[in-house]
This record gives sequence, structure tokens and C-alpha cells, in this order.
Amino acid sequence: MGADAATVRDLLLYTLWADRLMLAAARQVKTEDLTREAGVSFGSLLGTMAHMVGSQRLWLSRFLGRPLERIPSPDEYPDLQSWIAGSEETASQIEAFLAGLSGDQLAAPLTWASLPDGAVRTLPLWQAVVHLVNHTTYHRGQVVSLLRQMGYPVASTDLIHFFNERAGAG
Repeated sequence: MGADAATVRDLLLYTLWADRLMLAAARQVKTEDLTREAGVSFGSLLGTMAHMVGSQRLWLSRFLGRPLERIPSPDEYPDLQSWIAGSEETASQIEAFLAGLSGDQLAAPLTWASLPDGAVRTLPLWQAVVHLVNHTTYHRGQVVSLLRQMGYPVASTDLIHFFNERAGAG
């Protein structure tokens, strides 16, 4: 059993929508709040957001058959402006990938070498795409929680809000 193309497309559209909400909220954050140690997976808000973009780039490169030789580092996004630029560029690449995505592609196997150990893995493309969505959602939840704890307003990024907004009920 696999995921149908419409469902996977919806999940990618949701990711783009929720990432844009997070980006809008992040634009308000003071530099000291972006880089302060927050006790999350990648240290700070900026570290976590940079990890998200780097991971999306890594998986997208695999989906497109142009795998990266290294994991993109959070150091590549040392400040808010570099992260915004990287986030917007990555969103454009996801949109382009999404535009040409077919059910046959999603059912086809994707083989990649894990970084940094080089272990070769193979799964249907749809499973890897759903992983990208889930991984991003996990870390976006950390970012949204931290933003709220620091007193910054941020819209809810729950999937149901995406569906409601798209249906005109949001």
C-alpha cells in the first residue's frame, strides 16, 4: 500500500503553508532571542530553523537525484537574513518538485546513502516525502512553542488549520 499523489501533494502544500507562518513569526524575533540557548534539539530557535532548512534541502536533493555530499550545516544560516533567504529558496524548490510530482514517481523506489555513515537505504519515494513533512512538523512545533514561550505571537500551524483555511472556513 502506498500514499496517493493527492495526499502527498496536500502534505507538501501544508509544509509550505506552515513554514511561511513560522517565517512570518520569526521576522519579529530579536537577535538575542534567535540565538539564545533554548534547550531544544539544535540549541536555539535559529539553530532549529537552520536544521529544518538543511534537512529539507538534503531530502529534496535526494528526491531530485542530485544528492548532497554533506549534511547542510546550521552554520550556513548564521543570522535571520541568511535563514530567510535559504528558507525562501528551499520553498521555491519544493514548489517546483511538487508541480511535477506524479503517482508513479511516488511509488518508485528511492535509494540514497545516509549521511554521514554512507549506509545505503531504499524506500518508496512517498515514504521519504512523508518523512520530510513529518520531520519538518516536529521541529516547527519546537520553534512555535519557543516563540510562544518568549512572548512572540505565532499562528497555529496545525494541519487542520491548513485544511480549514483552504476550504474557506479558516
